[in-house]
Amino acid sequence: MPKEHRKRGKKKRGNKEAVEHEAEQQAEEHHEEPNPQWMETNDDMNLEAPFGYVDPDVKGYFRTVDARIQDWQSQEYVPDDANEEGNTNEDKRMFLVAALSESSGKELQLSTDPDCSIILERMLHSMDDLVIRVFADRLCGSYVQLAQHRFGSHVCQTLLEVAVSTISRETRGRIAKPSETDSSTGVLRTMTELVAAISEELLPSLSQLILDPFGAHVLLSLLVLLSPQITRHQNSSHPNNSLIRSKKSAAYKSRQGSMKSILASGADHTSTAVVPASFKDLASRFVDTLRESTDANEIRAFAANKVANPVLQAMIDLEAQQGKSDIPGSLIDSVLMGAISSLAQGEEPEQSDYVGTLLRDPTASHLFEALVRHAPERTFQALWDLYFKTKLGRLCSHPVANFVVSKAIMRLDSSGLLEALEEIDPASSKLIKTGRTGVLKSLVDQAVTLAAHEGAVSEMLCRAVDIEESTIQLLVPCLLTLKSRSVYSKSTSTDDPEANSEPTEPTVQGAVILQSMLKLSDPHNQRVVQSIHAQSIDEIIGLSRHPVSSRVLDAFLDSSAVPLRDKRKFLLSLMGSYHVLVDDRIGSRVGDRCWACADPFLREKIAKSILPHETALSVSYYGKYFARNLHLTMLKRDAAAWRDMQRDQKRAAAANNNESIKAPPNPDIKSNVEANDSTHTKKRKRTGVDEDEIDVLFSKAPNSRKALVPSKGTEEAIPDIQSARADDPQLDEVLGAIKKVSKKEGKRKNKKS
Repeated sequence: MPKEHRKRGKKKRGNKEAVEHEAEQQAEEHHEEPNPQWMETNDDMNLEAPFGYVDPDVKGYFRTVDARIQDWQSQEYVPDDANEEGNTNEDKRMFLVAALSESSGKELQLSTDPDCSIILERMLHSMDDLVIRVFADRLCGSYVQLAQHRFGSHVCQTLLEVAVSTISRETRGRIAKPSETDSSTGVLRTMTELVAAISEELLPSLSQLILDPFGAHVLLSLLVLLSPQITRHQNSSHPNNSLIRSKKSAAYKSRQGSMKSILASGADHTSTAVVPASFKDLASRFVDTLRESTDANEIRAFAANKVANPVLQAMIDLEAQQGKSDIPGSLIDSVLMGAISSLAQGEEPEQSDYVGTLLRDPTASHLFEALVRHAPERTFQALWDLYFKTKLGRLCSHPVANFVVSKAIMRLDSSGLLEALEEIDPASSKLIKTGRTGVLKSLVDQAVTLAAHEGAVSEMLCRAVDIEESTIQLLVPCLLTLKSRSVYSKSTSTDDPEANSEPTEPTVQGAVILQSMLKLSDPHNQRVVQSIHAQSIDEIIGLSRHPVSSRVLDAFLDSSAVPLRDKRKFLLSLMGSYHVLVDDRIGSRVGDRCWACADPFLREKIAKSILPHETALSVSYYGKYFARNLHLTMLKRDAAAWRDMQRDQKRAAAANNNESIKAPPNPDIKSNVEANDSTHTKKRKRTGVDEDEIDVLFSKAPNSRKALVPSKGTEEAIPDIQSARADDPQLDEVLGAIKKVSKKEGKRKNKKS
């Protein structure tokens, strides 16, 4: 002990009996009064861990599991034959089973743990149908608490996302059955039944979950599972995932690396979701429950709420799918202040200040877009007359309302489109200057859809940038940069160095307008076509090397509305400059489009213009792929065979395009799939679709060494080969090239002999 801590005086010998007696008295006092008056017990649930904390050892084990799964998910899928020991599917499955057995009974604690919840999400992508059903069954009874939890809600969302594939297989009749040893614990419900149970559990808390920042996203995921059409765009088959997850959640998920199954390739998952018919009734119950449990004022309050607004959009979409939008008292009727009820009674709806504020509110305007998209025809006409007509000049310039106007224009008829054109025309130059061009694009798209007033739309856009017939060459640069002719001329002139400080980079908005204008029918798209032809070679190459402006050239070459003579003129103007065009990351892609668009005669001219630069392109990082696609060696060796190959390729491409255009949509995916999967109980041989066409032909061909006389099998094989070549143009192309080369080699041998 240091000297400064020592006390003066003699040390006292302690009395052990006295010390023990005092300790006993303190213990008795402690037992007599375990909870003094100043202490209060906390019986409230811990909101951070409502089901308890995860043991530190278990958490450490799952961290190692996460590291291993991340390593596997970052790798590409490799079949077991090419996999090294320890990385086969069986090894991964055993590792996953060990991790799942460790998590058994701890699913709720792991789901609400900040570290283990993301690990559970990663494991969910690799679970098979049976394990997913077991996991979903373990969470039953706690979905309301999990949906309102910060981390548990994400686990619920991921579970509902991966359940789509399981439900699709169950709808097709492929239900995973548990083993006999598992049947002793009870009957495991199918995923379809579990989703119905989850819906029944969440329905009583619907109004509470809509306003919860975490529960609203779980509710959205469930609605998307019940009705996958919610996330589909009107003119696109790509899902709108931003409706389900917030930007913050999507950014966090992107930082977690790849989320995919470690046991199968991504090609095994079907992109089309198939749901049973019972889900339609479940989705209808959500809409009915919301309409019955909340009054019109509460529904209108949801519109301005950032959390509840996306859910209300999904509910309105569901209501429109069920054909209940035009019923008085519907969700659309409640938001529009009873406009549908007034029309049903034969009265004209009155203008409402509340609906007017929806147009200009950054949050509520998204809901107004949904209203415009799904409102009945009579209701939409009333909305247009009350809130849009005679006000388009101001609304188009508004930073928020212009998006709603763009959606509303897409529902106008021919007469309404002409009125909108006349009203927007005076403000078009201002829209170009401010960059709010969504309304202008909608006008062009609707004119293309209706095939009406295309010339008026084209003239309006030319007037917006002050372009006349004499200055048509400046139309593409001015629209790309969203500048008027005078401003663009000043910014590109070399006389005034101060004016050059303004940027002249191509803009996405301008490129999108030009792409839409190229869809106008001939001759209404000739203004853009003539402007492209008026550009110099250096300017065309400059456009092709920019990621934004190159899309305009792609649209020019791909558009079916642009005449072939104009495309040929463009391709001929680039003759002698293709080696410069393709020697770029983005320009090489434009070069591929040019090659695909060219006919066999132009292809030969392009290939011969590339021949002097073959060596330079072979060492180019991007140009070598274009040169390889031209088969220049074959052109130099046998020009006739090369021409036949190009002709066959062009014919095959045209046949494929015709088949894609004529192919009708699937009328009933469910019935077709059920018919195909009805014989899954026994093994079958692979059908001819999965086999290689070349192998089929050679297997049917006779063996000349065994039989010199043609047999019956040979006679039967000949029509099969002809039918196969007729059905597959690509195979016809390959066999034609082989035939030409073999004939040439035969002639050479005859000359030598």
